[in-house]
Amino acid sequence: LFPARYMKDQFFYLYAMQEVRSFNIIPDIDYSQYLKAFSTSWLLSFLPLPYVETIKSLGFFNRFLFFVTFCWLYNKKFLTGMPLLFVLFYPSLLLYTSLSLRDPLILCLMIIGVIFVIDKKYLKFFVTTVPLFFLKFQNFYFIIVFFSIYIFFNNKDYFKKNLLIFFGLSIVLIYPFFDQILSSIDMYRGAMYRVDGGDMSYYQPINNLFSLIKHSIISFPYFMIKPFPWEAENIFQLIQSIENFLILIFLFFFSKTSYEQSRFITIKWILYSVFVMTTYSLVVYNYGTSARYRFIFIVLYVIGLSYELYKIKGYKFNFQKKNFIKLTK
Repeated sequence: LFPARYMKDQFFYLYAMQEVRSFNIIPDIDYSQYLKAFSTSWLLSFLPLPYVETIKSLGFFNRFLFFVTFCWLYNKKFLTGMPLLFVLFYPSLLLYTSLSLRDPLILCLMIIGVIFVIDKKYLKFFVTTVPLFFLKFQNFYFIIVFFSIYIFFNNKDYFKKNLLIFFGLSIVLIYPFFDQILSSIDMYRGAMYRVDGGDMSYYQPINNLFSLIKHSIISFPYFMIKPFPWEAENIFQLIQSIENFLILIFLFFFSKTSYEQSRFITIKWILYSVFVMTTYSLVVYNYGTSARYRFIFIVLYVIGLSYELYKIKGYKFNFQKKNFIKLTK
């Protein structure tokens, strides 16, 4: 579908992994460019696999890591029906967990972290998610946001009683830093616009609350479906475009079924996922980058929502007419 150089980051991670496995702890490189690659490689180097000769070698490391994570999840007895089929056959998941990139490691850490939160194993959660700060700092903040939302909204009655307090505190905490937040979003947005070849004379900055809301409403749905078929520049992007529409259809029926079992849990996960996707949609222009950022949180949404329904409500998906069955104790 595409040459190895199409995702040239793979060679950064391959080089970093070879250096780590050679015990070259302080290689002569530009650390501003390779630090994340070396953080990824240090963690992957502990996997009991011997050879790192090509990008396919490191790709197998990622495949092995996700396979172990999948077995751990499957052993928890909740991966059945639609979630199981999704994990096994989601094309982007199969693709990116076979490449020499940091995304599979980030995905596995976030999945394990979410499971630990739902299981109320908070110390394990923090131990698992701290590496995300060095791998991809924004994902670390996103998982901390999830932890905060889960802790505060864990009980529906508590949520109803303290909703106004929560939003009031959020406004009080965010308001003093709102300008800095907007400035940071616009800085990354402008940088990624230039990197993607955009003409800065056409760039639309985000400099106030109104522009933030306007761009969020426009960017979020496009982020979920881009590229359109007529925007595809090669066969790989065309396949991604078709995949996006099929995944949206799946997510609709998956969310609908989940909503029938627990409106509170489903809405909580939808709001969190929309928040994350909207944040990314504001700053990411490149189709490939969008796909890499998007697939992690789509997988996290399906697995996290499925597991919470199983853990809290005692339901799991199956292939019968009713998509859930009540588990007997």
